[in-house]
Amino acid sequence: MNSVLIAIATCCQLFSGGDVPSEDVRQLARRGIEAMGGETALRGIERVRFDMVTQWHITSFADTPFPATISYELHTDVRDYTLNAWRNTRRFPMPMRSDWRTITDVVRGSVAIRDAGGGWAPLSIAYVDERDELFALTPDRLMLAVIDAAELRSGPDTTIAGVPHARVQFDVGRLEMTAFLRRADGLPRLVRFRAAAPNDFGLVPWGEMEVEVWYSQWSPFPNKVTLPTQWDVRRFGATYKRMTVLGAQFNGTFAADSFPVAPELRDAYDRTATRPMHDLPLDSARTISDDADFVEFRTFGAPTGAVRVGGRWILLETGQAALSLERALEWLGTHTDGGIDYAIAGAVAGGNGGAAAAAAHNLPLLVGPGAQPFIDRVLDGANRPRSDARSLQLPATLRVGTDSVRIERVDLPGATGSILLWVPSKRWLWAPDAMTPLDLRLVRAYAAQRGWNVSWLGNRRVLRMPN
Repeated sequence: MNSVLIAIATCCQLFSGGDVPSEDVRQLARRGIEAMGGETALRGIERVRFDMVTQWHITSFADTPFPATISYELHTDVRDYTLNAWRNTRRFPMPMRSDWRTITDVVRGSVAIRDAGGGWAPLSIAYVDERDELFALTPDRLMLAVIDAAELRSGPDTTIAGVPHARVQFDVGRLEMTAFLRRADGLPRLVRFRAAAPNDFGLVPWGEMEVEVWYSQWSPFPNKVTLPTQWDVRRFGATYKRMTVLGAQFNGTFAADSFPVAPELRDAYDRTATRPMHDLPLDSARTISDDADFVEFRTFGAPTGAVRVGGRWILLETGQAALSLERALEWLGTHTDGGIDYAIAGAVAGGNGGAAAAAAHNLPLLVGPGAQPFIDRVLDGANRPRSDARSLQLPATLRVGTDSVRIERVDLPGATGSILLWVPSKRWLWAPDAMTPLDLRLVRAYAAQRGWNVSWLGNRRVLRMPN
């Protein structure tokens, strides 16, 4: 069953009757373009300003009707297609301060910069990738890419919510896209493709993922162009973000300094920002106990740390990417004694992209119940078998070197199926998802009920703190 069926359950089904001729879908796309204002109008769009709101979603595979969201973001998205330039001014609410934070990102050509209130500075190459993807998926440009494609490949028609849609495949750069066009008028309903995001910190764990963009809420604009004002993005089978267009202005005049990439900023970008966001050295790693049995890596995206039990190490989480895992293993091998028996993936959250590299290092990976759906998709995206990870059957007592640890399940308000790792010989309890005061109170109550004499607590942010 393809992901359209998964995404909208029983609302979709395939027609019988075989493929549709390519020329037929090209003409259908032209009808869609006419409905959007005509080819001349769409090709004439050189500059545009979108005023938008984006709803970001926490990645969740839980079977709940209302997954939590990270934040709402108001932003002004300004583009000059003739310069391949993008300026995105983003405003975030700060509820604890009753204030707003403003960040401006600019991407021009192959360079990205940011002003977060202290002046312009280089920004990661991941934002160049984001600009390229966003420009390609903007609905008017997407439809022009369909009719401009040297080759169109069509498949069997599909129904979406009872409405017939043509299926057309075409190439945009190195991406093979599949668009679904309404048979009634040629308007696009969604586009789907597979791609990795190796430079993006938040997306790198998922490897090569399926991406879907759904278009809805069509609205006319003053220049006689009609566009969808709702763009919903799904990645790796989960809702990723919802972008709503509040208003649009076409071919206006932008200030001369809208895309300010000075030569010194270009040079700084070339020196510092063209590597992946997770490519960070472990130069802050350290042992944090008198017996040197705790290691905290203290680098954004690295595994939380490691604990030595019975002369052997347990790695806690696997880090954001394969490189994160490899650097942690190298650091432990260089700075500590005793081999590594296990890696534990217990956090009910995104990340853990290093899980895909654990098997290559012959490192047994144990996975908590809440983390399992995340790890499964990480392994899928790396084209690794899901059997590379071992599901923890909880509660469990795990032998490590000459000692043992206890692992039990705990269900926290924001993390169903999380774990507790209790090391009696260290009087240390690791609760990776206990990130709030409420979580910590619940974990302490659970430990007291179990009769555990806990002196030290840890989560995925702080490895060892007094209980």
